[in-house]
Amino acid sequence: MSVTQKLSRQRPLAPISSRVSALGTISSLTIKPPVSEGNTRPVYEMIHADPNTSFRWHQHDYPGPLARWNHHPEYELHLITQSEGRAIIGDHIGSFGPRQLVLVGPDLPHGWFSPLKPGEVLTGRDVVLQFSAKWIDCLMTLCPELGGLRNLLQESALGVEFTGPEALGLGEKLKAIGTFQGSGRLAACLDLLVTLTCAPFRTLSLKVESKGLDSPEMQRMSGVITSLMAMDPSEIRHDHLAQNLGLCASTFSRQFRAATGDTFMSFLHRLRVCHACHLLASSRLSITEIGAASGFNNLSNFNRIFLRLRGCTPREYRRQAREMTAFSPTGAADFLN
Repeated sequence: MSVTQKLSRQRPLAPISSRVSALGTISSLTIKPPVSEGNTRPVYEMIHADPNTSFRWHQHDYPGPLARWNHHPEYELHLITQSEGRAIIGDHIGSFGPRQLVLVGPDLPHGWFSPLKPGEVLTGRDVVLQFSAKWIDCLMTLCPELGGLRNLLQESALGVEFTGPEALGLGEKLKAIGTFQGSGRLAACLDLLVTLTCAPFRTLSLKVESKGLDSPEMQRMSGVITSLMAMDPSEIRHDHLAQNLGLCASTFSRQFRAATGDTFMSFLHRLRVCHACHLLASSRLSITEIGAASGFNNLSNFNRIFLRLRGCTPREYRRQAREMTAFSPTGAADFLN
């Protein structure tokens, strides 16, 4: 039985050829045209503040105009209520599942991409709280009890994921804000912020974003990156992507690095390791089969790159994932990302 046949029987993820992203159905290496112009310009999101509120809380569907790769000057607390997929937060690429809660700092590019069946819509997938740096700074000055937020807000420049059973309670508090109005909503937000000050977390990105986020290179490559998140990593080819964009391979590489601050191969390695982590934790495929299914041409190369990016071998990762799953489902969710 081939690796593809085994994957279809184990159903760790929907087949890539049938997945749908915000850009449309992904087929092989073809980058499909966007549904709308808004979906190809994910980098800057204008947050329209209500003059009668201190912050913005909303819940939206996926796919949708707000579900895209974007950045904005506000802080964002982001909860995934359902589905799984791949997230890109700064230079971090990882799997996500229901109840993941992440705090994103100002102007840190971020996006969550779920595989979908044709025509499928995930209603209310995302719950979001956004607030300005000026507002939270003034609030911490007025309320010393919120002083513990300073370190958390500084770390959010790298993207912060809340961990452990505490993250579940935080997610419920975030959802509950939407049930209040007026001063009740403000009180619920303050309660959440106080709870955040003592919640365990981990940072996601390795470096602070310093590239020109609205540069021509970033705008040109944003649609490419969004499409890559929905492709089968084993089928992605550097020369094919360049050809689809009408560029030679060297020009594509140069523009990709100018836009992201990273080489294309480094990005692709992280995407492939992310896919391998999902298979290691959710399938019974052998290590060799998972390496091949993730796009690595030989086991030695797979082990070397996996160790460099994850700090352990694929075999060790699988063992730890199984131990965490047996011990605690929430702990396993933290580990798998």
